[in-house]
Amino acid sequence: MRVRLSRVLLVLAAATALVARAAAQAPPAPPPTAAAPAPTPVPPKPTPTAESLKEGKALFAKFVQALGGAEKARKVHDVWTRGLVTAKTPEGDMSMDVQTSMVFPDKISQQVDAPFGRMAMVATPSGAFIVGPNAVQDLPPGMKEELLRQVRRIPLLLAQKIDDPKLVTAAAGREQIGDVPTRVLDVSYEGASVRWYLDPSSYRIVRSAHTSVGPQGEAQIVSDYSDYKIVDGYPVAFHLEVATNGQKDQTLALEECKINPGVEPKLFEKPVMPTPAPAAAPTPGAAK
Repeated sequence: MRVRLSRVLLVLAAATALVARAAAQAPPAPPPTAAAPAPTPVPPKPTPTAESLKEGKALFAKFVQALGGAEKARKVHDVWTRGLVTAKTPEGDMSMDVQTSMVFPDKISQQVDAPFGRMAMVATPSGAFIVGPNAVQDLPPGMKEELLRQVRRIPLLLAQKIDDPKLVTAAAGREQIGDVPTRVLDVSYEGASVRWYLDPSSYRIVRSAHTSVGPQGEAQIVSDYSDYKIVDGYPVAFHLEVATNGQKDQTLALEECKINPGVEPKLFEKPVMPTPAPAAAPTPGAAK
């Protein structure tokens, strides 16, 4: 159950238009019984050309402007969301309440209330751990780095980096998604890469796609965004459909989103679990 939960936590890393999709950390779930077509896996990214880089920079600038500009984006330092995720598991669909707190540029905490109890996952530059009802366990370095890459994939954070030379944006053509003739944009920043499919009428993200690296190897994560609402002046997608390796396996229905609510630093501190009391020694001569 721990591996499956960590997958859900990662996939939920701030699931809004401000937050990029997260990674799978377990083998893909079995194909759904429904015959509905799933989003295709992430295609290989071509080597950017001078022309695609120039076009990508202009496209990214339009995306940032649609958010209200870089200065407005830089005013955001933390985001909190709460929603209901339904994930397909070998035992059937599982619904969980999930709360996610992210502090830019490098902290994330996610709490899950599932049928089997409450658990939380935290990652910061100094460490990463998962907290269960009775124990705290450190996460391996690879999972910590993947969680921190999710923070670096957040669209709002990337908008803040528009003038950073470490940000690389390249246009990657066009693709029809439903009735939207999207513009495709590849974005990379400090080791984190993501492909966005932008609606050219609003420059909102219709779909995002990225490759995640987890304990079971690479996984292709594709997420479709819908039901946009304005929260504190920013567009937020309140519904997401997530596919792993081409199979739709998770749905998120966002219920709340708060921009700059403030986050208690203690949320990112590793708790110290009480040491269990030793068992009482048997009384000599007691009846067996």
